[in-house]
Amino acid sequence: MTYKTIAVALDTGAHATQRLDAAVELAERFNAHLRGLYSDFTLDPRFYYQAKGEHRYGMTLQELCRERRARVERQFLRRLARSKVARDWLANEMTTGYSLYEHARCADLTIVGQHDEAQADASFADRYPERTIMAAGGPVLVWPRGHASCPLDGAALIAWDGSREAARAVFDALPLLRHAVGVDIVSIHPEPDGAPTEEGAALAPDLARSLMRHSVSANVVALRVSGEGSVPSALLSYLQAERPRVLVMGAFHHSRLRETFLGGLTRAILRDADLPVLMSN
Repeated sequence: MTYKTIAVALDTGAHATQRLDAAVELAERFNAHLRGLYSDFTLDPRFYYQAKGEHRYGMTLQELCRERRARVERQFLRRLARSKVARDWLANEMTTGYSLYEHARCADLTIVGQHDEAQADASFADRYPERTIMAAGGPVLVWPRGHASCPLDGAALIAWDGSREAARAVFDALPLLRHAVGVDIVSIHPEPDGAPTEEGAALAPDLARSLMRHSVSANVVALRVSGEGSVPSALLSYLQAERPRVLVMGAFHHSRLRETFLGGLTRAILRDADLPVLMSN
C-alpha cells in the first residue's frame, strides 16, 4: 500500500504555504500525483460585507472570490514549477462547498489545515477539518498551525483504543508508518471507581504483531488516568514529552453529541495538537 494520489486543500490563509510544501514533499517521496484543491471555506456574502472598504467598494463579491482563487492558484503553480511532481488544480467559480469532499474521496490521502481562530475568515472555517474527516471516506492529514517537520523519517505515535476508527486510521497510515524510525502504540485507560478498562490494551499487542507483518516495528505503551475527562490531557502530555513527528488516531469514536458534551479526544487534538495528525473515521 502507498499513496499515489494526494490532495491538498489550499486557501488564502497564512499557513497555506507550509501545508503546500508538506504536500509536495510527500508527493515526491511517494511518487504520487498531487491535486491542489482551492478551499476557501465556502466564502459567502457575510465575508464580503465584513471585508475592508477597498474590497467592498472596489469589486463585486464574485470578483473578490475570483481574485482570491487566482492568488492561491498562482502560489500552487509557482511552488510546483520547482518540482517534477505530476499535478492538477481544481477550483470552483465561487465557492468549494461539498466538492472538496467529493475530490477527497478519490484521493489516497487528503491534507487540510488545522483551524486557526486568528485568521481573518476563521468564523467561516469553523469545524472545517472535522467536516472533512467525517466526509472524506479515507485518511485526512491535519497539518498544524505552527512549524512542523515532514512526518516521514521520524517517530510516530498511534493513539489506540481498539475501536473501528482507530483500526482504520492505523492501516490507512501504513505508508507513513513504514517510513517511521520508531512507532509507539499508546493505550490510555480511564479508571472509574478504581477499575481500569482494558479494551484497547488487550488488542494492542495483537496490533503490534500485525504491523510487524508489514515491516513496522512498534512498542506497546499503556497509560492510566483517573477518568475519561483526563484522556485528552494525558495524550497531549505524552506528545509533548516524546515529540513524535506524526500522530495516528481514529476520529469521533463516540457519537458527535457525546463528543460535544464531554469535550472529546478528537476535538481536543484537532484544537491543540502541534504536529501532523492523520485521522480516519
